[in-house]
Amino acid sequence: LVGTCGMLYSMIAIGGYTRLTGSGLSMTDWRIEGRSLPRNHEAWQREFEEYKRYPEYQRLHAGSMELDEFKRIYFVEWFHRMWGRGAGLLFAAPLAYFAARGALRARLGLRLTSLFGLGISQAFVGWWMVRSGLDAPEKHTPSLGEKQRPRVSPYRLASHWTAAL
Repeated sequence: LVGTCGMLYSMIAIGGYTRLTGSGLSMTDWRIEGRSLPRNHEAWQREFEEYKRYPEYQRLHAGSMELDEFKRIYFVEWFHRMWGRGAGLLFAAPLAYFAARGALRARLGLRLTSLFGLGISQAFVGWWMVRSGLDAPEKHTPSLGEKQRPRVSPYRLASHWTAAL
């Protein structure tokens, strides 16, 4: 439990770093099982071309971002997601082991399983938040007019951050 708590606290810090470096919108898809980093130049180029289809690249980086810079921001977001999956496994593996051995009372098992469910829901809230940043920003804040800076919905960001706490 101490290790999981440490991972969760560091996850919040990694999430903050991801936000501050503008890395969160670099991965344009989400898979529950995760994925490895692109392994060769062609795979990196495919990811970069996919990123170019979205407002963040088109409005902030068009023509000025090179593949190496994209690799840096992509890695930060990839690490944030994989760290979260690692924390989930660090929690789920002992939970499953102790539950299978009958070492948990029903009430404690239910509470721990509920905590695990909250962790899983955090992943979905995270993707819901990122998804909002892949839309044109005017969709989520129409009152601010055109030519807005692409970013995630502030309401979804607050939901993700609050759920993390």
